[in-house]
Amino acid sequence: MDQIPEWLLSQKEMGMCPCGCMGKRKKVNFLEKTMDDMANFVKEVIFSEEVALRKGFLQRIDPRMKVITMLLLILTAAFMHNIFVLSMLYLLSCVLALCSAIPLKLYLKRVWLVIPLFTGIMVLPSLFNYVRPGDSLVTLIDFGHQVHVGPFLFPAELSITKQGLGGAALLIMRVGLSVSLAVLLTLTTRWTNLLKALRVLAVPKIFIMTLEMTYRYIFVLINITSDLFIARKSRTIGKISTQEGRKFVSHTMGSLFGKSYALSEEVYNAMLSRGFTGEPKILSRFRLTLLDFQWLVLVLICILAAFGGEIALG
Repeated sequence: MDQIPEWLLSQKEMGMCPCGCMGKRKKVNFLEKTMDDMANFVKEVIFSEEVALRKGFLQRIDPRMKVITMLLLILTAAFMHNIFVLSMLYLLSCVLALCSAIPLKLYLKRVWLVIPLFTGIMVLPSLFNYVRPGDSLVTLIDFGHQVHVGPFLFPAELSITKQGLGGAALLIMRVGLSVSLAVLLTLTTRWTNLLKALRVLAVPKIFIMTLEMTYRYIFVLINITSDLFIARKSRTIGKISTQEGRKFVSHTMGSLFGKSYALSEEVYNAMLSRGFTGEPKILSRFRLTLLDFQWLVLVLICILAAFGGEIALG
């Protein structure tokens, strides 16, 4: 009678067979990872459109009024010098996100997963007394004497200063609040309505048209790239070498460029044949309501309160 193999009864982590030829973690292919990233990008855009169609507070505001008021709030954040006032404005943005049916976790992730990486790296040197002298909070290195580096003379201690830390926190809060308000605007407004609303700010038509066509072409090119990749993969047997993979990528780039150029000519000719004169037309019509003016008054009150708090707190 056959016995159960000893390797099958083992509790240790191992492959599916004794020789170890199976059960190994498969290394993700670069092309597959790229396709997954593009698919995730499409999902995020679709989700953003879904959020913009929800029945939230900001979704009911006229896009033109939203663009103006959000711009006013962003300019207000740029003039604030008090972290407490900026924190109150950010708390207001979180309340607006909840009232607009935006998940708070998504709202925070879209901002604070990026801000520390870029803004934090940018302001990192300003923490130290070498860049911004001031009252020392934490001494990192004590050289015992002044340090000469070429024509530059540095203090004997490398420390984090109170002024540097305060300035870095202020800049991060400003950027975080400004990006959060921009995220609120884009999540609660459909892309076509947002572009049309930009005409209120006298943005040139050619700029709006370029943004609109770029936005649409991204999805078209993603679809073409996906088709090229699936067609190649369905005709490939066995493992592709690195050299062959590079050849495929370079050939795909050339083919994609040719297809996009031909497609742009076809789209433009189709637009001209349908009476395009340079002004984009969308079906939705903007109309100001009482809620829009109430929102404008609320924003103006918040701006005045912010400047008042700035003066009172110094």
